[in-house]
Amino acid sequence: MNLISIKKGLLLSLFTVIANASNPITTKLYTADPAALVYRDSLFIFTGHDENTASTGFIMNDWHVFATGDLVNYHDYGPMMLPWTTFSSWANVAAFAGHCTQHKGKFYWFVPMIHKNIKVNEGFAIGVAVADHPSGPWKDAIGAALITDNTPNSIPLNIDPAIYIDGDDIWLYWGSWNAARRVKLKDNMIELDGSVETVSAPNFFEAPWVHYFDGKYYLSYASGYPSTTAYSTSSKLSGPWTYGSVINTKMANSETNHQAILQYRGQWLFIYHTGDSPGGGTYHRSVAVDYLYYNTDGSIKQVQRTSTGPKKVDNKPLNNGYYRLKAKHSSLFIEDVNGQIVQNSDKDSSSQIWLIKRDGLTREYSLKNMATGNYLAFSSNERLSKALGSTLEKKLVIENSSIEDGYFLFVDYSKDYLADISDISMEKGKEMVVWIRSGTQNQTFLFEQVNYEPSVKNIDLKLVVPHSSPMPSIVSKSLAGGILLSSAAPWILFDLNGVQLQQGMSDFVSTIAFSPGSYILYVQKKANYVLLK
Repeated sequence: MNLISIKKGLLLSLFTVIANASNPITTKLYTADPAALVYRDSLFIFTGHDENTASTGFIMNDWHVFATGDLVNYHDYGPMMLPWTTFSSWANVAAFAGHCTQHKGKFYWFVPMIHKNIKVNEGFAIGVAVADHPSGPWKDAIGAALITDNTPNSIPLNIDPAIYIDGDDIWLYWGSWNAARRVKLKDNMIELDGSVETVSAPNFFEAPWVHYFDGKYYLSYASGYPSTTAYSTSSKLSGPWTYGSVINTKMANSETNHQAILQYRGQWLFIYHTGDSPGGGTYHRSVAVDYLYYNTDGSIKQVQRTSTGPKKVDNKPLNNGYYRLKAKHSSLFIEDVNGQIVQNSDKDSSSQIWLIKRDGLTREYSLKNMATGNYLAFSSNERLSKALGSTLEKKLVIENSSIEDGYFLFVDYSKDYLADISDISMEKGKEMVVWIRSGTQNQTFLFEQVNYEPSVKNIDLKLVVPHSSPMPSIVSKSLAGGILLSSAAPWILFDLNGVQLQQGMSDFVSTIAFSPGSYILYVQKKANYVLLK
């Protein structure tokens, strides 16, 4: 193939979008051994590629990168992103399971292949590719292998690398044939920073993956052969590791099990492979994605493999404005009744109207009730704590559960704790409480934006000119919800401490998101007003 043909193929692959609302994520090719990371609101899945030929062994010559922003539509960047020939100066075929991570603006993809010259045991070695974006272009970061059969304390089969960054420490894990290892890397990601350590985890076979949740480290791995996926936990990354349980059972059509576990916009995901594509099997595998859930004690629930996969999500943030919150399971609306937050019937009441205000560019929001003036809060961040109205502004993390089901209200993001309707009740007046994310619809809420006209008593800001100086013509009048200017002009709104709250270039200064009080408005850097409510 000439260079022009390669460039044409690359260009076509850049526009390959696989619309797939089910598992596996693609049936256009066989994929295996997933790793994953989140970058700029997109989920990137890095896979091996089982060749679509009849075989009795693993034939793998390149890796693929898939990207999604909604957990349904996947973009395949194509095989030219990283073929094994990228490492042809020292490697020879066998593009086995890899792992990609981000560090200081670069992306590093750790991949195993058979070494051309070094073979004491199986001959597998681990190399590193580097790029400025998860899609590449990728190049050999070292020009040599990082781990080989000659590395002291390496193992007979040096495959399945996985990176875990713990503060300033960067660790490379790998393992197979009942043996696991780890070694610290230097900050440049391409040099060892110490000796290779043995990792002891109960029932370990291969495919290590490390993640952290609610004060504990989780080491998941393939266990036994044919393999399940099991996990162990520790309070320290160095161990010792305490066995947890099997979280993915054996599959009838794939002897191997290989997983990635991570959180994507509030959803914990289990990414793995099966043999479920047409013609699939142990040597023709396909990557799938399902939800992962924790129990209240931090143990992981057994994954429920599905043919549907996750529901489609919308990762756009909510706009500031007025909303009614409907509990998805009951179709009842959330309201503040004298400081108690409950679900109730659909009626035209300001107690069911909430002013939603986003905190800058974060996913944190305050929810202010228009009838009481209270903010939605919780008595604590612990399980079964009750929702209540607070005079102090409180913030919750809000993430889309799915386009179909609405939003999660995270009371404690680090623990997976959500706002929940107690006892999955359909009753009117049932309270909102805290519970761990379980996938039930009593934990999802539809945000219905409404046209709400607040009374002048509640929201109107009146202009007072300091020292009785004349009012410049730029200010027209004060309206419910803001200040109307006679023409568009640059303006900045401050509090009385001089903290900038809002700025813009318009003929209207909206104030609906601010509490009663005094403010300073600068218009065209000339007019200085105190706004009183």
